[in-house]
Amino acid sequence: MTTLAGRNYARALFDLASASGEMDAVEQDLRAVRAALFDQAEVRVFLANRLIGRTVKKRTVRAAFEGAVDGRVLILLLLLADRGRTLVLGEICEEFERLSRLARGVRKVTLTTAFALGEEETRVVTQALEALLSARVELEVEVRPSLIGGVRATSEGREIEFSIEGRLRDLSSRLGASGTERQERR
Repeated sequence: MTTLAGRNYARALFDLASASGEMDAVEQDLRAVRAALFDQAEVRVFLANRLIGRTVKKRTVRAAFEGAVDGRVLILLLLLADRGRTLVLGEICEEFERLSRLARGVRKVTLTTAFALGEEETRVVTQALEALLSARVELEVEVRPSLIGGVRATSEGREIEFSIEGRLRDLSSRLGASGTERQERR
């Protein structure tokens, strides 16, 4: 889940990177910075500590990343340190990656199935989703036996459901709605 602040920072950085044609390099630097800052608990604690001043945090960020990452990424890091928002970096990275995928015509789809899919089944489902979404698909498969049967695909807030569980839920809501209508008519 991305906050409004995370989306806004990501959008601003994305617009700058795409305008200069350096979207891939900026995305790579963002991933590297996220890993460097958040893979170690001590670094996260340091950045989140309100007792440590902004100047110290900015000096530390500059020393660690100046010359090692794109200048726009460094400016973003300094801005986040200055505003006490370094912990939003993970959200910014996720949103930047999402925007970058969409710009390349790629949709990330989470496919939930009741059972593991074989290679051929995965290929067929991927092709069907690409045709349905008119985009290349990065497929992530999750197995959830409680799904009963079928599949559920989720991408960018859109859900496509072909499962027994979903059909039963739809049927239940329709029956509930028609039952309510009958009661109101009486």
